[in-house]
Amino acid sequence: MRQTLITGLLVSTSLFWTIPFNGNAQEVADNAAIVTYDQAYFENLSAVTLLDMLMAVPGVPDILNKNEQQARRAQFAGGGGQRGFGSGGDQILMDGKRLAGKANNINDTLSRISASQVEKIELIRGAASGLDVQSQGLVINIIMKEGISTSTTFWQVKGEYSGGHRFEPEFLISHNGSKGNFDYTLSYEWQNNDFFNDGIEKFYDPDGSLTAEQILTGNFDRFGHKINTNLSYDFDDGSRFRLNGLFEPNGVNGKEWRDKTSDTLRPIFWDTDRDDKKWEIGGDYSRNLGVLGALKSLFVINQTTFDQTVYRFKGSGVERYEFTRDITDEDRSEKIFRASLTKAIGQKQSLEVGGEAAINTFSQKFDNFDRSDIASDLLLDTSDNVEIKENRYEIFANHSYNISSSMVLQSSLTTEFSKIIADNIFQNGQFDRRDTAFTYLKPRLYFRYDFTEQDQLRALVEKKVSQLNFSNFITRFDPQELLYREGNTEIRPEQTWDFELTYEHRLDNDAGSLEGGIFYRKYVDHISTTDFTQYVDFDLNPLASPDDFFGLPPDQALRDYVDDTGDSYIAKSGNIPSAKAYGVKLTSNLRLGFIGIPDATFSVNYTYEKRRVIDQFTGLERNFDRHSDHNVDINFRHDITDYKITYGFEIRARSEFQRHYITYYWPNHPAANIKLFAEKTIFNNYKLRFEAEGITRKRGSSTYWVYSDHIRFNDLSERQEKKNTRPVELRISLQGTF
Repeated sequence: MRQTLITGLLVSTSLFWTIPFNGNAQEVADNAAIVTYDQAYFENLSAVTLLDMLMAVPGVPDILNKNEQQARRAQFAGGGGQRGFGSGGDQILMDGKRLAGKANNINDTLSRISASQVEKIELIRGAASGLDVQSQGLVINIIMKEGISTSTTFWQVKGEYSGGHRFEPEFLISHNGSKGNFDYTLSYEWQNNDFFNDGIEKFYDPDGSLTAEQILTGNFDRFGHKINTNLSYDFDDGSRFRLNGLFEPNGVNGKEWRDKTSDTLRPIFWDTDRDDKKWEIGGDYSRNLGVLGALKSLFVINQTTFDQTVYRFKGSGVERYEFTRDITDEDRSEKIFRASLTKAIGQKQSLEVGGEAAINTFSQKFDNFDRSDIASDLLLDTSDNVEIKENRYEIFANHSYNISSSMVLQSSLTTEFSKIIADNIFQNGQFDRRDTAFTYLKPRLYFRYDFTEQDQLRALVEKKVSQLNFSNFITRFDPQELLYREGNTEIRPEQTWDFELTYEHRLDNDAGSLEGGIFYRKYVDHISTTDFTQYVDFDLNPLASPDDFFGLPPDQALRDYVDDTGDSYIAKSGNIPSAKAYGVKLTSNLRLGFIGIPDATFSVNYTYEKRRVIDQFTGLERNFDRHSDHNVDINFRHDITDYKITYGFEIRARSEFQRHYITYYWPNHPAANIKLFAEKTIFNNYKLRFEAEGITRKRGSSTYWVYSDHIRFNDLSERQEKKNTRPVELRISLQGTF
């Protein structure tokens, strides 16, 4: 499949270079890097919301999908990703400004704004002055109408049916309007997003003989409420204040059955009860201070708490008993404040200077109780309690130089100071404290050169520092690997040096664009699973590294001694001194006028990224955990304007990826995800939409190689062949405005 996708991409790209297009030309701004789509472009597309408008612009759906995927990943993350606001961030801006929020993601905001409130949409290729972010790719800037009084209510009812399961309804209502200088949006959403996962596993001994089979069934009921507000006021002196709010209480009820033929008591049943609560307040204020320059300030304050209990039972009927219980209580919060002044230097240069402060807190308590049989008491086996506080401060300077009408050079230097205090609190009241301070210099250099109004070259060199994922600091149960992962409070932030070179060609008459780029990334203190085992020699003296231990003559007694002392062979999240990544990105966003479908768009995004690091268990070079070298996203959309019908599909595919651990090797073959959709505008103000996803009913397959102790001994204990399936998901929605 991988070779087919790559070949198809290269062939189609080469053909599109040679075929003339007859698309609908859009207004092009004086700056050739900006393409504008005004209201006239959307007249026949029956857009109800701002999100509908963006989905009809070539190249934008891919950005929206990535935003949605990032929001889902961040939902249960304890950090990770972007540190604070930073100079980068959203590729979608409103009136040149980013949304002052992190949990309150931009896609949700777009779906609640009426299309009638939008003046125009700008697609900015590469750097442009006056924006609230620095970006090396495509930036979408939404210009809202001003000086009008409006009042619009948007509503949506939808539901999802998963094959073999019940129909789940959802509901959204949003009211937005403006009166003079004041704009507002208020919305409420009832969410009900169930998740189902089924699987079949076969177990083989080292000789390849089948020893057992297991059937997996998982039903997760994910429900909740979401209340949002967005307020904006434009003062008569030209300054603007915006305020955003989010309150989102939700929960998960999970039921899992594992029926294994070799179990004495079967099945094993997991019952998960999780309650989440999330709130956030964010805002920004901008003002012209005359000779001092333009002031931009942002802030975000948020908090997320969750309580989760997982009960696990063996057997059925009178033999059924609870054999283990996990209880997790977590509380994390973030406070970010950022302010800067931007001053023009002559007609071609500008300088922005400012600072940012972020205060992150994280506390989590994990308790595990277990017992060996029904007659025993459920006793505390593992307990981990961690409290963390991170204070981070930045000072930065961003310089922009418009060398000519076709060349722009941006440079910036950020100095970051951070301090982390992490306390491991023990049951007797004592604690072990980690008190660490870091200082990082983060330079950035970006250059854009427009050969013509259609051809652009972009180059980037940038130093980045990741946000720590505090979930790695504490012990937790991994439900996929079925093992407890110990926490490590000594992890350092991951640093990268990024080098990118991108060339983009925009086709005549707004027929689309073709883009190709190469990149190289150097990692320092790469975060991955590492070996924390205390190895000893034949005299039981500590050894400095695993290589020293495995360099000794083979000895079963010494191997068993290490295995039986402490916690056996130990692996935790930690830092690997260096790693690297390199690859290419190819993107095509095309209108299909050359085959007689001018109102259809087709886009392909392909990334080949080879990430490599030295495995801390085998000493061999390997891929990053859970990383696929090849990723392909394909989008097709056709607007039949005469009948107000739109249909299309989305395909996401990735190549094999692996998971690596001290006691296993786990290659995975994920299945491609295909989504089909069709929508029809009825009675002018209402839109009916159908979606189908998971039509192949496959999630993927994998082979799980389990070793007796350390993988380096190559003593295979068991091989597991896993196949996971999913039901077909059918969705229907009706939305409208009044």
